[in-house]
Amino acid sequence: MGVRLTGISTPVGGVSWEYTKGAERSAPLSIFPRQKIKVFISSICGVEKYDKVRDELKTAIERTQLAYVYTFESKEASTLPAGNHYTWALEDSDICIFLIDNTDGIKPGVQAEIDTVKKHNIKALYYFCDETQKEKTALEQSLMGAHFAKSKTVHHFSELSQDGAQALIDDIVAVYHYYCTGKIVLNSGENDEIQAVDVVGTEKYQLPTIPKSTLKNVDKCRDYFLKFVLGYSRGRYPDETENTSEFDDWGIQFLPILFEGKSIKHFNTAMYLDALKVQQDNGHYQVVQIRWQAIQAYFAGNIEKCVEYLESALSLAKETNQPTWVIKDILVDLRNQSLTRCIIRNEYSDIPAQKELTESSEELYYPILDRIHESLHEKYIEGLYKKKIESPYSVTIGNNLDQYGEMLASSLIVSMYNGSLTHILLIYEKIRDFVFYLSCKYDDWNLRLNLYKLAIFAGDEKEIKGIQNSFPEVLNNLTAAEAKSIMDFCLNHPIKYKRLRSQLRAFGSVGYFLDDKHYKSCEKSIVDEIKSWLNSDTAVVDIGQDIFGCLSGVAYRMSQDILSEICCQFIDRHYSRWYMDMFKFIANHIDLRKMSDESAKALVEHINCVLDNEKERKQVNYSPFFLCVLRKQDRAITGDMDKKIAEYLPNYYGGAYKLETSENENQDMPGFIQEYTERIRTSDEEQGKNGVYFGHGTREIATVRTILLKNELAYDAGTMDMLISVVADTLLISKEEISTKLDAIALLICIVVKYPEHYARNQCVFEKLYEQQSTIETSDNSIISSNIDRVSLKIGLQLLFASIGKNVYRNILELMPYIQGDVATTIAVTHLIVEYLETSDAVMLPSRVEAIILQNVLQWLHSEYTDIRWNATRILFTMSRNPDNYGIVNHQLVNLIDSDSVYIKNLIIRHLYTMNGIAYGTKDYIVSKCKQDANFVVRMVCDEVEKGANKE
Repeated sequence: MGVRLTGISTPVGGVSWEYTKGAERSAPLSIFPRQKIKVFISSICGVEKYDKVRDELKTAIERTQLAYVYTFESKEASTLPAGNHYTWALEDSDICIFLIDNTDGIKPGVQAEIDTVKKHNIKALYYFCDETQKEKTALEQSLMGAHFAKSKTVHHFSELSQDGAQALIDDIVAVYHYYCTGKIVLNSGENDEIQAVDVVGTEKYQLPTIPKSTLKNVDKCRDYFLKFVLGYSRGRYPDETENTSEFDDWGIQFLPILFEGKSIKHFNTAMYLDALKVQQDNGHYQVVQIRWQAIQAYFAGNIEKCVEYLESALSLAKETNQPTWVIKDILVDLRNQSLTRCIIRNEYSDIPAQKELTESSEELYYPILDRIHESLHEKYIEGLYKKKIESPYSVTIGNNLDQYGEMLASSLIVSMYNGSLTHILLIYEKIRDFVFYLSCKYDDWNLRLNLYKLAIFAGDEKEIKGIQNSFPEVLNNLTAAEAKSIMDFCLNHPIKYKRLRSQLRAFGSVGYFLDDKHYKSCEKSIVDEIKSWLNSDTAVVDIGQDIFGCLSGVAYRMSQDILSEICCQFIDRHYSRWYMDMFKFIANHIDLRKMSDESAKALVEHINCVLDNEKERKQVNYSPFFLCVLRKQDRAITGDMDKKIAEYLPNYYGGAYKLETSENENQDMPGFIQEYTERIRTSDEEQGKNGVYFGHGTREIATVRTILLKNELAYDAGTMDMLISVVADTLLISKEEISTKLDAIALLICIVVKYPEHYARNQCVFEKLYEQQSTIETSDNSIISSNIDRVSLKIGLQLLFASIGKNVYRNILELMPYIQGDVATTIAVTHLIVEYLETSDAVMLPSRVEAIILQNVLQWLHSEYTDIRWNATRILFTMSRNPDNYGIVNHQLVNLIDSDSVYIKNLIIRHLYTMNGIAYGTKDYIVSKCKQDANFVVRMVCDEVEKGANKE
């Protein structure tokens, strides 16, 4: 009997055949896939040519029987808002096909879908039609490179439907082919065997023990954790059963209290204790019962009762001779909650529980929890190790995170079983560690979002800034709804002062991303809480440290009158411990010109009161720059303040204050240069003398450079000759640290570029530096050196020599690789390059040196450190002075505006109309993107810059 093939509908999808013998067997059989790929088609809607092509493409794809296709107009009526309907459909799609006509450009709706695809790493095929306009769009140019989505240009609009369907089928076949040939590897490494965490044998650690089934049958809690972390529910195989237990059920009922803001009243503690009573011996159960009363009190916000119950539990545990680890576990709870009580009471005293823990000679060890956590950390290390050594030629698909979820679930259930409040609360930290581990392995938006959320919830300002810098997409992809979810997550803190601190951190971190409605609500709530705190005689002092950090994060969106009022209230309350924070806040975020006259006068009068108060005036000495800022903003109402500064702070008044506020620069600036030159000379002579090294409160050389750049004045030859000589000695003979010598190089470059006549007269000094560069490079000042490597000094010298016409190509080429991976040195070098190129609007590097710098800039733009990307972006702008770089610069700017943080976006917008070589298409794309940006400041800056450009 033979078989005859009668038809093939697709290469892998539908095949039909018939038997060649026997009429009864001649009926054709069709085979179709049980699962289909979800395809989303994106294009302009409501335009006939697009609607027609979209319908043709949908029909062609669905005819293959391999995919379902979503087009908005093909769906029936829905109770969901239209925006949510298609956005969620896109997020749920496997692949998106974009249809773009160069003539029509990219409309806001399509751009929003492009942003969603990039944010969620959805696979995409881009089709561009150049039938009527050959010039490529900014988007098409930005898709160049191996890491970007596939794109193709067609020459007739009608080709979009056929080409789009063909490309999808080709892609599906290619993926299967690469899987079969081993280039795509199914991930099976996450489900490796680990040491079982079980109760069998725990008797040797002393009772109580946890039933063996509790730690293994934890699917409900596991799935809850994985859904929280990943953002979606874990799928199940058809024949897969759910392994659960009684304590797994109790865990799933308790988790909403930790993660969803539910009240402890929703958890039936009495029934849970009944379940525990069956499993635990009576002595241990009596202790756990009291510990659960403490847990109830904590989550009800009653810290006093919580401490009382813990003290009772400790006494009972000692009386009934409970195991040492149980007693110490209670002591840890008692220590932590006693500290919380002290903070609430504004008391600072020794905590007896901590003293008892310190004096104990026996190491604290948790029999089961420590084994769980040890296994979890071993898996983290193993996973990162495998990622580091995996072949660069293989692609891994799939993952199995069940074991991680099971261990996290077991950790919670064990903590609940023993009534350990500390370990219940530590679950936030365990989840954060898990999310961080996954963020290091996978480029997934939900992971970044949850990492940011957990850092804001429980971290400090340094940790939050660190995540913003390391994961710039956090400040690029965040939506208003996600920002609101972060604000809401802070409500999970049951203790009021911790909740308020968390809300302050959250508002300062995501306030610019909230929509207008929620922003107004949150602002009112936060401002009311701050004012209530300021007016209370029993306020928790600890909250004060977060207030100005919060206000700094939303200052551009808040009324200047409100900000001024809060500053005045701090002064009224004489909260001098936060004056430094307040003075820095005023310097950076207060503008007398943008508030009412009444508010401006009130703030200045309060500052005068601080100056009149001898004790509080001392705080001004630590951060006095705000006085200069206020003086320059409004001289009329700061007259009395100016007199008080002259009376109370005469040294500052005649120095930095006069430098910043001088109205007679022709007379004052030469004197300042002479004064600072003498300071530099003294430092050169004294640094390292008799083995004594010192740091600098101010950067004198950098200050002189700023004066020379800022003021277009004619300085006499004697002043400039002395300056050049002294600064050259800083390089040649002084034992100053590297950062000071880099300042010296920047100043000398400034003189070469801005004051060529003074350079020409002192050319012999520069030639001496060139001849003796080996001596400069090897000077040893390791005692006071920073993390900046001395290779930065070598590179800096080559830049100086390039400015005077020396051939430094080979030296630069050899030196630049040495700074790769050295963050501090890279920041120093990139900053020096910025200072070189921003000395004037016309300065350019020698062509071959510029090529080396440009190659490095393209790498620096992808650094995880904001400072490096910031400097690299500034360098990129200056590279546009060379017409040969126009294409590269435009391409990179589009990429940056698509993917980088608010800081880089604002930098780009502010320079957009000041640099040559930026194409109109690039400008239009950047402006259109920034106008729709989720961040308030990006939209604000974009409007300001566009209005300024239109006036010109």
